Amino acid sequence: MDYKFKIRATAFDFFKMCMRETYSLPLGICNIVFFVAAVLLTVRFYGNASAVVRALLVCMCLVFPVIQPVCMFGRASKLAHMLPDDMTLETTKTGLLVRVGEASELVDYNKIKKIISTRDCLIINVGGRNGYFLFNRVLGDKKEEFFEFIKSKTV
Repeated sequence: MDYKFKIRATAFDFFKMCMRETYSLPLGICNIVFFVAAVLLTVRFYGNASAVVRALLVCMCLVFPVIQPVCMFGRASKLAHMLPDDMTLETTKTGLLVRVGEASELVDYNKIKKIISTRDCLIINVGGRNGYFLFNRVLGDKKEEFFEFIKSKTV
């Protein structure tokens, strides 16, 4: 079976994936506990505090609901801008053909180290830190079918 996908990743795709992963880990629970504690401290001590302490209390309340997501979106934006706009990935009999503009590379199926299916995307690791993100909106309803196809070729 032949598949062909135009790889498009936006900053929002990476941001959504990072936020979902962060808040599904124990770190996310710590973030929520810290936020609740910060709000309780602010409510308790805001009236009697000096201007500097009030500013610190307000900043402490803004760390997880505002500052952390803004920083994560900045990082996601950098990741999205690193990817070329005209990248396509298609399957052949011997491997994955990746095209960027006029250049192309054939990645043999036996060079694929791992394929990971997440709620947001498929991650195809081709060794080391090299890989491809295929987000659900690119894959559409072919996600499971493509995942099983690649898995059968790499095992």
